Amino acid sequence: MQIRTRLTLLFLLIAAGILAGVLFSVYYLFKKNTEETFFNGLESKAEMTAQTALRNPALLKPLPPTWLSPDDDILPYQDNISIFDDAYERIFTVQTDAPPVSVKNLQEIYTQRKVRFRHYNLYALGRVVNNTEGRPYVVVVEGFCDPTELTQLRNILIISFIIGMASIAASGWYYAGQALAPVSHIINEVDAIQPSDLSNRVATGPNRDELGRLAETFNRLLDRVEQAFRMQRMFLSNVSHELKNPLMAVRAQLDVALQRERDASAYRTALQSVLDDVRAMSDVEEKLLMLARIYNEPTAVTFSPVRLDELIWSAKEQLLKRRKHFKMALDFGLMPDNEQLLNVRANEALLRTAILNLMDNGCKYSPDHRVQVTARFRPDGAHTVEVADNGPGIPPEDMALIFEPFFRSAIHRQIKGTGIGLSLVKSILNLHHIVLSVESREQGGTVFRMDFPPLTTS
Repeated sequence: MQIRTRLTLLFLLIAAGILAGVLFSVYYLFKKNTEETFFNGLESKAEMTAQTALRNPALLKPLPPTWLSPDDDILPYQDNISIFDDAYERIFTVQTDAPPVSVKNLQEIYTQRKVRFRHYNLYALGRVVNNTEGRPYVVVVEGFCDPTELTQLRNILIISFIIGMASIAASGWYYAGQALAPVSHIINEVDAIQPSDLSNRVATGPNRDELGRLAETFNRLLDRVEQAFRMQRMFLSNVSHELKNPLMAVRAQLDVALQRERDASAYRTALQSVLDDVRAMSDVEEKLLMLARIYNEPTAVTFSPVRLDELIWSAKEQLLKRRKHFKMALDFGLMPDNEQLLNVRANEALLRTAILNLMDNGCKYSPDHRVQVTARFRPDGAHTVEVADNGPGIPPEDMALIFEPFFRSAIHRQIKGTGIGLSLVKSILNLHHIVLSVESREQGGTVFRMDFPPLTTS
């Protein structure tokens, strides 16, 4: 069922309930008011009759039964006033052929002093009245209440209800369509966006209502989708480029080595060059797999308490095994007495990889292949780690792009690299809620600063 239909039906049901309640209340109150007015008239008649007829009770004698039996199918239809004594005998009546009130009704009237009841097709009011001597009598006034006005009112209210429901249904259908028209417009605009061109956006309109915010949400989603598509295209292009060049180099070297017989040293040189290219491709593959794991399965990454100082030492040792000519100076400042304060909640392998990549980058771009690693430990767990090099620095125009996968600044392209390291570092630190900031000095050198979250938010 369409939302427009559901809204119309819901609006119709609510309006029907309210309108039916209002019209029923009008009918009920009018009926009660009519009955009350009618019975007030009967009571006035009873009061006047009692004052007149009971003025001389000696003249009131039991009347003989002259009314016709109901078996004759003749029911009373006219008004009547009757008086009954305490022996339940009728001593006065206006219509002598009217049927008397039953003993049961008279007993009820004597007990309750005033009773309203139905007597055949008439409404009756019976009340106890004492004469001047204090003797009780029952005065019963009967009358025919014409239902014509009530019937007319009921018919008018039913017709009004039907017309009102039809008007409400038409209005609800129209205004539901008007309210949902922007939604249909948004749907059409989103349907018109093709994967080949994700630059189009949904018009938000001048109103800051829910639909305007919905359009903005769609636009933000399209921004992320466009960025993901752009990253995917760039990723595929760069991966093919990064893998194609080493493969072509390996193939060329092997072709050259196999063209003729060479001595052992030439083969060894060729194999060493091939091994270097294979290691470069393996490094690219390892970093890509790690990036994919972080992006696709972040919840599968496990965290545990890790000593940050030991992690930095471990990253240094691993890097020196790979690059024996690199140099790293560590400065841990004032160490806390409680070793537990050195712990951070992290995935040891991933965080070590991030720190190792920052050290590797710093050494690689420094002329003397040296970096300064400074760590400062705080009791609340908000530690800071800085990795500073003395390289050429990062141009301001490249600062916003250095964390994009495969991006390499023009001044760094002469140095061998994959362009994945900083992107991997940023992804790992984001996973750990560690803030990474970069400062590139004018006189040369770059400082990467990692701010760890306090223990209360880690």
